[in-house]
Amino acid sequence: MKLSEFARTTGATTATLKFWMREGVLPAGELRNQTTAVYGQRHLDRVALIQTLRAEFDMPIAGIRDLTALIDRTDVVPLDVMEACQVIATGLAVGEAHDEYAELIGELHDRVGWIRFDSLAAGVLANALAASARVGYPYRLEVLEQYARMLDPIAEADLGAIHPEGTLDVMARNLLVAAAAQNRVLVAMNQLAHTAAAVRLATRP
Repeated sequence: MKLSEFARTTGATTATLKFWMREGVLPAGELRNQTTAVYGQRHLDRVALIQTLRAEFDMPIAGIRDLTALIDRTDVVPLDVMEACQVIATGLAVGEAHDEYAELIGELHDRVGWIRFDSLAAGVLANALAASARVGYPYRLEVLEQYARMLDPIAEADLGAIHPEGTLDVMARNLLVAAAAQNRVLVAMNQLAHTAAAVRLATRP
């Protein structure tokens, strides 16, 4: 499709599409001749990702460029993209290193039956555990194991729902939307469970 049709299909203006191309977040069209470029599914998938990042996460162009540059790397693996999207969707980041939690998280992997591996997610958890401990609410391994065992089957089912067989742009967009939605629901469910427990305790004879 030509640029005008590309704009109509995506709902973006031609000026916006050209801006994204200049900024390097949207690949240029494939030249059909010296004056005409055409756009295909790859471009549609990328625009859908950019629009999600702008509308749902208010992501600035620099942040969008970081993610799209990662996706466009020839040596990228889906796990790298997944972890980057999780950081965007949840707002949780690694922060400073917390080596004192590395063995605790390693033991957690062993107890639940997860393969030990270095990951951004482990760094995020270490950062969260350190922040909780600083305010006087440390987490014991047994509690983390309970959480992990409950979340493990949910996580496996979620991975099938984000269509990992699609392009990385499609996978990234699906994961961003799903992770943000799940984060909201899990926090709300946790709040509801605490409220229900408080009511139950208050009404016991």
